[in-house]
Amino acid sequence: MTNDNAHSRAAMVECRILTDGPDTGTAPMKRKYLYLAAALIPLVLLAMALLTIDEPRHQIVDTPDGFELRDYAPYIVAETEVTADFAQASDPAFRRLVDYVQGNNVGGRRLPMIAPVMQQRLQHPLDTNTTIDRPAPTQAQAQDQRPARESADDPTAQRWLFRFALPKEYRLPMLPRPLDEQVRLRRLEPGRVAALRYRGNWSEERFREKADELLEHLHVARLVPVGTPVFARYNTAFVPWFLRRNEVLIQVEVP
Repeated sequence: MTNDNAHSRAAMVECRILTDGPDTGTAPMKRKYLYLAAALIPLVLLAMALLTIDEPRHQIVDTPDGFELRDYAPYIVAETEVTADFAQASDPAFRRLVDYVQGNNVGGRRLPMIAPVMQQRLQHPLDTNTTIDRPAPTQAQAQDQRPARESADDPTAQRWLFRFALPKEYRLPMLPRPLDEQVRLRRLEPGRVAALRYRGNWSEERFREKADELLEHLHVARLVPVGTPVFARYNTAFVPWFLRRNEVLIQVEVP
């Protein structure tokens, strides 16, 4: 008998002792504690997962009132652009990026990713002070651009940049090229970032509220923002909304 089988049988025997023992006044109480323990196990596992989120390397250099200042080391992201409103942009962006890390690349390699998933509204051309690896276009992938072109006719549509962060061990030459021409690999350069953390849902209203709050903090601290605010999600949709770690990230000029 293996250790796993032995442990399983021991647990079953213990459960039967607790639930099928003599009909005394303590039996219902034992069952109550057993059910409570069973209910707490998923919460404990969830808490452990929340505490072990891997993310890009950074150092906290200051903690002014209400936010953090971080110096980030370089790291690699897979990114894509979508034209749609805040909520609808997520589905096509996630599909493309998940497909890339799940093997839609030259060589069919599966790649790990780390938190956060980043969403940023584009108002200007992307910063050229970065290194990009662009794949060659294919005819099949061009068909996936139709929804984006249709959305561009909507006056309320916006252009969003989504990024998946990749582990620090990776360098651009090590990574397989995406087969989807709408996915790029990019090396983000070192930079100072202001971060405001909050719990709650992923709504645009909540994000904009916190972005305005962080911009006000930067104004008071006399820090100059660079670019538009980034919505950073650190958890999956399976995590209850009240436990989700969300952040607004804004790059700032270094004095």
